[in-house]
Amino acid sequence: MITIKRSMENILSQISKNLSLSKQEVYKILEGVKISKKYIYVVPKKCIRCALCYDQCPVDAIEKPSIKNPAEIITDRCVKCEICARTCPVNAIDILECTGYIKDRGIIYSLREVEVEHRTIRLKSYHVDLNRCVKCGICSKFCPTGAIHVERKKSFKVDLNRCIGCRACERLCPRNAISVENEMGEIPFHKEIKVDNSKCVKCLVCISACPIGAIREVEEGIEIDTKSCIFCGRCERVCPVHAIEITSIEGVK
Repeated sequence: MITIKRSMENILSQISKNLSLSKQEVYKILEGVKISKKYIYVVPKKCIRCALCYDQCPVDAIEKPSIKNPAEIITDRCVKCEICARTCPVNAIDILECTGYIKDRGIIYSLREVEVEHRTIRLKSYHVDLNRCVKCGICSKFCPTGAIHVERKKSFKVDLNRCIGCRACERLCPRNAISVENEMGEIPFHKEIKVDNSKCVKCLVCISACPIGAIREVEEGIEIDTKSCIFCGRCERVCPVHAIEITSIEGVK
């Protein structure tokens, strides 16, 4: 964790001027306010171009990678569900939690890297058409486990005991000579979402806020498809009567 403290005198002066309030009045308003944001980003040097994050993103918030360019998060679309980070087989997607609050006439900023549990990815089948393969070596360059060995323009070899089924070689092969089938485990959210319809006022703001359409109106209020929910927290944040709650499952990080 990184913590930074800065004086807030300049900020107080500016706000005081704009709102025609004294610095002390502004300070009392801001005191106790805590701002928290989450940033998800791809580390370019780690990205192997497997495009699993692109495939799994439920809101199309990732630019598809290519040989020249790594995957990239489209920040204005991202809903911070963390599915990409939990799916990436090489830990190339990091999550940074940033908080800021007022204390002793200063602004305290804290930056913390969030650790996530990754879903399992296993190889089911692997096939290479050697008649189409030109032994260019692109697949070998991006293979994260060194399972592929290519002698340029001469030979291609793959050690299936080392292959993790990420499909990077298949995605990058310029001749479509490689076919990989994998098996992906469940996303380890370890969270649950509950609705208290005795509180629900049927404003239906949550339905509009849900990025994947997992909420619907029912006679008693609303119903959430818990199997489809990506736990982005948007419905919980917009509910004006706090009828929706997302919690971590006890005993599981």
